[in-house]
Amino acid sequence: MMSRILKSTLLFFILIGLFSCKDDDTVTIYVVPYAEQEPVDNAAIVEFLTNNYFNEEEFIAPVVNFSYDIEFSTDQMAGSYTRTPLINYVNTVINNFTIETKTIIVSDVDHTLYILKIVQGLGAEQPRFCDEALLSYEGMTLGKDVFDNALNPVKLDLSGTVKGFSESVSEFNIADNVGIVGDGTFDYQNFGVGAVFMPSGLGYYASPVGSIAVYSPLIFKLKVYGATELDHDSDGVPTYIEDLNSDHDLNNDDSDLDGVPNYVDTNDDNDPILTINEDIDEDGDPTNDDTDGDGIPNYLDSDS
Repeated sequence: MMSRILKSTLLFFILIGLFSCKDDDTVTIYVVPYAEQEPVDNAAIVEFLTNNYFNEEEFIAPVVNFSYDIEFSTDQMAGSYTRTPLINYVNTVINNFTIETKTIIVSDVDHTLYILKIVQGLGAEQPRFCDEALLSYEGMTLGKDVFDNALNPVKLDLSGTVKGFSESVSEFNIADNVGIVGDGTFDYQNFGVGAVFMPSGLGYYASPVGSIAVYSPLIFKLKVYGATELDHDSDGVPTYIEDLNSDHDLNNDDSDLDGVPNYVDTNDDNDPILTINEDIDEDGDPTNDDTDGDGIPNYLDSDS
């Protein structure tokens, strides 16, 4: 079921209201503007956080072989334990748990991610937005209908997932220790555990995907085990460095204006020399070679 977290390759817009067919058979389709939809999505997420709780008591005193699975419920009482409404955790630390907010801009409109951090993870690394992450996850709607999951660890190229997913996974640290169990499986210790609540603008927005309706805010439960730095075009420049304007959108960085984004372009300056061959000092890093001393690395400088 992993495919549903991936970015849609086709956009299927559904009409909200009346559409008209002109004489030339052109169909006029109305898509709700981000500026109108974001407040609606945010209100729905806040309502969910206000009326739901998670199994915090199990994380406060985990038993042996605890699965670290998050469960959302409208039940405030768990035996004699009184749970805290999720909304109370927003930008507040309670029992070492918190919900951090993160603002992502889409089409000049601020979108708020709500990232529930239960375990930060004790590993030294955090996967970047364009790295490969080793993780497990479960996706659901605000109605708690599960539409996707990978319950066993899988490797995902975060640059190929919806923005709300990659921007949330990158906020957790990986496991600090990995052991091999007798049956050949791996035992990850002190890995990142949490969940993200994302508006539709950071998910699939106006594209219905499987059972996900248009304009659906989404929830993803996350367990983050490992990370691998990616170089998508194998040119010696890690993909995160090819995001020249640091906006976490790899597709709008095209130094030579050839229509191919840098992260998949083996010749970023369109000169006769491939990027990987502009590593003059042969240290494995083309970004620190500037032959003409003009402050522009050779691999981005067509007259180096």
